[in-house]
Amino acid sequence: MADPSDFWFWALALGTAVGGGGWLAFRSLHVARLVEDTPTSRIRSAAQGYVELAGRCRPLDGARNLAPLTQRPCVWWRYRVQRRSGSASSGKARAKWHTVSSGRSEQPFLLDDGTGECIVQPSGAEVLAAEVTTWYGDTPWPTQAPGRRSPFGEAQYRYSEQRIYEHEQVVVLGRFRSHSAAGDRDATAEVAALLAEWKQDQAALSDRFDEDRDGRVGLAEWERAREEARRAVAQRHLEEPARAALHVLGRPDDGALFLIAALPGEALARRYRRRALLAFIGFAAAVYAFAWLLQEFFRPA
Repeated sequence: MADPSDFWFWALALGTAVGGGGWLAFRSLHVARLVEDTPTSRIRSAAQGYVELAGRCRPLDGARNLAPLTQRPCVWWRYRVQRRSGSASSGKARAKWHTVSSGRSEQPFLLDDGTGECIVQPSGAEVLAAEVTTWYGDTPWPTQAPGRRSPFGEAQYRYSEQRIYEHEQVVVLGRFRSHSAAGDRDATAEVAALLAEWKQDQAALSDRFDEDRDGRVGLAEWERAREEARRAVAQRHLEEPARAALHVLGRPDDGALFLIAALPGEALARRYRRRALLAFIGFAAAVYAFAWLLQEFFRPA
């Protein structure tokens, strides 16, 4: 009979591989189907709720976003700094990398599809960037530009940075909401402000609303002044040019997929299907190995 301690170690490792591979295969296939089955909406006519949008991205007006490691301007970034433990040249132990610093951009940016603009809030999104830069150095924070090698031999730190640049084509899936600027106006406050303005000129107010000419505006007459102020505010709203609605896309409240990808929709679906295939192969191999382990452990001596 095999050593029980070895058996439980490999049983745990293979069981984790089976569960993880199966979950990754199922989720990747689900994302691929979701991308394929969700029609791309136009910002101008998109329905409220869960949508897929595609367009070119750019920073919000007056905003600037610099990737922390390279200082390159972009609309989104993610970075990671890792430190080496072990030696790659020893031949006995493979070098391992441990993350010492990481972060990602949470700054909103604009998506423009030609019919309108939408503010994308990337907090909580799964992001696939088209450009990834990896290089090495000897300090906890990079002092050399990407592409330059350390002059001291084996580098102790590895830097990785992903970026989405301005004007890149991106696909986003998430919760779409529109806020009408006109709908947010407080008509009651505008009426009160207009009445306060009229009160500044008591002579004109009496001349306009003092019907019985007793020198003061009574309750009934004041109510007529209120109604006149309401009509004036409503007319003002009609005469003012229509204000564009503010569109925002962010993380769905129900936990649905929130995805930002700097890839065309077809390429995005293919990537997740390829990921699902590789995960399924790993899942099948782990199931086979786990079955073999059980057979060997319980085989009669």
